[in-house]
Amino acid sequence: MANLSKAAVGRRVAVLTAAPLLFGLATPLAAQAATTGVESTSVSPSTISAGEEALQKVTLTEPAPAGGTVVALRDLNEFEDPNYARSTGRKVTVPEGQRSVTFPIRVQSEDTTTVTSLEASANGTAARTAITVEPPDWREQVVTGFWVKQQYGQAIALTGTTVTGTVQIKSPAPVGGLAVDIRNNPVWNDTAYSAPYVVVPAGATGATFPISVSTDQNPRYVQMTADLGNDKATSSLIGTPKKFSVGTVREIRNKSGYWPNYGVVGLGDIWHPFGAVIKLTSDTPGVTVPPELQLSSSELGRTFPIQVDPSTPIGTKVKITATWVLGPAPVTTEITIQD
Repeated sequence: MANLSKAAVGRRVAVLTAAPLLFGLATPLAAQAATTGVESTSVSPSTISAGEEALQKVTLTEPAPAGGTVVALRDLNEFEDPNYARSTGRKVTVPEGQRSVTFPIRVQSEDTTTVTSLEASANGTAARTAITVEPPDWREQVVTGFWVKQQYGQAIALTGTTVTGTVQIKSPAPVGGLAVDIRNNPVWNDTAYSAPYVVVPAGATGATFPISVSTDQNPRYVQMTADLGNDKATSSLIGTPKKFSVGTVREIRNKSGYWPNYGVVGLGDIWHPFGAVIKLTSDTPGVTVPPELQLSSSELGRTFPIQVDPSTPIGTKVKITATWVLGPAPVTTEITIQD
């Protein structure tokens, strides 16, 4: 009604005469929008190799009304497929006057052949389809490299900053590019965030992508993986707060056979043009740390080994103190020896 009123500016009689007709037309248009449903959905090709792109098509029961029809999209996995959610935004709009729309999709890689059901729904109607994903033959395609921008062999970054991740694959990516899954391990570790996949462009064997860094009051460690289902490449990142801090990398244990015990010192965003000398101490005789670390002016921090004597009882609480010579006040972290 608003549009017709603008067209009829200065013709009040015509507007008043037409008003009853406009109200009469609104009902069937609204009814059409509410009853336009999903007739079918399909995927082509229905079977892909992990990381490849597919096309999904959604068809309505009738042409979409004015403004188009928004169709909700979801996978029917027990846990949501992050790649499908990212690639579709969980919805698609069928344009006004059209009955169907086709759009690219990505789904996550698995180490076995996997069938994922997909559902498209609108106005109380729904249709389903499925896509089969097969892990590639590792002799033909696999992730050959994954790393976060390194500094002296360590990836340390300040919270609130963005670093660069890089992946490499064995063979050139096919048409449509190849999506390599990127995951945190464990998945709930929010020290770093990236999109759930990075697309290696068609014909290329590598790609870079941004990783956002977050942390809390102490340094935090996260391991990240990149894979196409048939193998995983790993990299790691330590996020440090914007202040002088000390913490640990993973749990600290008193048994061999696990990963090495490491602590980490972060210098934060404090300017140190002449480098920094850090003194380390432990308040527990059975737990030792290097007496001193010397960092260059370009380093944001440094990891250091923590030696735990096997006789140290499980549950022992240990305080490790880092003192910045000629720097800010000392900082301390408390760790608990675990089994």
